[in-house]
Amino acid sequence: MLEKGKFIVFEGMDGSGKTTIIQMLKDELINRNLINNFVFTREPGSAFSKEAEKIRQLILDNANSFSSMVDALLFATSRRLNLEKGIWPALKNNKNVISDRYTTSSYVYQGILGDAQLENVEIINKIATNNTEPDFIIFFDLEPAISIERITKMRNEMDRLETNDVGYYFLLRESYKKIIAKNPQKYRVVNANCSIIELFNKVIDILQKEKVL
Repeated sequence: MLEKGKFIVFEGMDGSGKTTIIQMLKDELINRNLINNFVFTREPGSAFSKEAEKIRQLILDNANSFSSMVDALLFATSRRLNLEKGIWPALKNNKNVISDRYTTSSYVYQGILGDAQLENVEIINKIATNNTEPDFIIFFDLEPAISIERITKMRNEMDRLETNDVGYYFLLRESYKKIIAKNPQKYRVVNANCSIIELFNKVIDILQKEKVL
């Protein structure tokens, strides 16, 4: 293990398996007696802030209908709370932080697919995060058709951010690719069109190469 904690983000389309992999990783860390070296969180919301969790409820509630700019500002506010209450303190204490989503999601959903404009969303997040960038981002790349199939099996009722047609998921994947292409050295792209065990092994390999495990 390195002495300095690393900030690691998992990104990907819904159904890509990233949330399941995070739970499997927690179990693996417990088995290796390394869990105390790690802190986990997710977006929207925060494992550290009840205020951020209230923002999460606003964002995901089907009864709400916000513009892309409002969504971008809500996400950025939640993100700031997450940083102040959990991520920054953990990194200062040499913990490794793993977050289920971060700024890439805002760039994709509000900046490209929404009408908030990518440049505006980038500015908002630079301010909100004090330019805090992950050490690296693991992107779970998934075919749109498989994403939809998995989401349908998982949930009877989609939240507000998931109620879109098939064509949307093709645009979603292309939008992720555009963001990755802007800073490719930051991303570790894994093919998620596989079994969960195969995917888990790919993630473990990355974490070992990055000297996190």
